[in-house]
Amino acid sequence: MRTELSAEVLSALEEATSDVVTIEAGNDLVTSGEAVSHIHYLLHGTVLRYREDKKGHRQAVGIGLHGEFLDVDSFQLRVPNYSMRSLDKAEIAKIPFDGLDALLCRFPDMVHILWTSTASESIALQYWIFRIGRLRGEGRIAHLICELAERLRQYGRFESGELNLPLRQCDYAEACGMTPIHANRCFASLRERGFVDVKRARTIHVLAESELRKLAMFNSFPVNSGGNPSGIVD
Repeated sequence: MRTELSAEVLSALEEATSDVVTIEAGNDLVTSGEAVSHIHYLLHGTVLRYREDKKGHRQAVGIGLHGEFLDVDSFQLRVPNYSMRSLDKAEIAKIPFDGLDALLCRFPDMVHILWTSTASESIALQYWIFRIGRLRGEGRIAHLICELAERLRQYGRFESGELNLPLRQCDYAEACGMTPIHANRCFASLRERGFVDVKRARTIHVLAESELRKLAMFNSFPVNSGGNPSGIVD
């Protein structure tokens, strides 16, 4: 974002920020069905978007990484249909709707920035639908690992093949539509095949990314590239 915004626009955006808050791990910053008055920009940390059924069982519907807007759609909807929970200690900038509306009037280029963010979320959702609808267990886990690795690579945060995020195996299970026991077996199989290794808690070392991509039928994540948005290798 900083490469696309002028110093003037970036300064105005920072001035429009009403507050920067710190959310401890495991706490919600947005609750489904409750009206909001801000959009949120994740300065540091990792945030899980999720929904719950009537029994309180959680389904992950998105993962926010630092350097991303988390809920641009709330600017229009005002009442989100999902909750957001920090997976680690998160630092979040809150931008009020009124301030954002004024910014869009002053700087039309901001419309492009927000549209790109919304398009990226739409692309990610297509990946998630394909993963759950067309892949089996190991492929689902592999697909999510490939997506997160690709997104982190774009931010210069996927070094030496290490995926260092505060995601537990139960989080992978929720995102992939399976039980934690099934996810554990899939991780074990991926380790046995030499595709990944868990070097330490919540750090996955990708050992054979090309093979992992083949298993997952994963193409490059096409943010701003105009590429194939389906995540399916032809």
